[in-house]
Amino acid sequence: MERMEEYIIMEETAALVPQYDEYGRLGTIVYELYNTYKVEQSPKQIMEQSCRYYGSTYEGKVHAAKHILGIRQMVPVSVCEALQLYFFPTCSPDSDRCIWMAQSHIKTIQPYEKKKTKVILKNKQELIVDIQKGTLEGKMYKTAMLIFILQQRIVNNYEK
Repeated sequence: MERMEEYIIMEETAALVPQYDEYGRLGTIVYELYNTYKVEQSPKQIMEQSCRYYGSTYEGKVHAAKHILGIRQMVPVSVCEALQLYFFPTCSPDSDRCIWMAQSHIKTIQPYEKKKTKVILKNKQELIVDIQKGTLEGKMYKTAMLIFILQQRIVNNYEK
């Protein structure tokens, strides 16, 4: 597995999974369609840097999603609307257990043991996440709603 200091989310990015290294530093295992990387940044740092790279701030994206969806916490983030990069957190983004997942790369989800879910990505990679299937489905639904609302706003502007 290739190691990297920094990482920018792109269309191939499927999941950002936190992992501590041998020195106790929080880093990330990045799952892409065809590659997997160890990155020295935390998942939240990758989200923040990627939002800046695409011309916004993480805080601005979170604030906008809260306003659009009318929810207060653990909102999905539109990293880049033009590239349709929408990610949702599995728990509080401030937690060192928070996995960020790309809605577009999830093929299916299945219950797994007690209070866990098996996520099967479109490339057939499997991730076990520490969240119940119904809760994960709710997060996917909220992400789908954010995508739908933002796309409808674009369509509505073209129709005026």
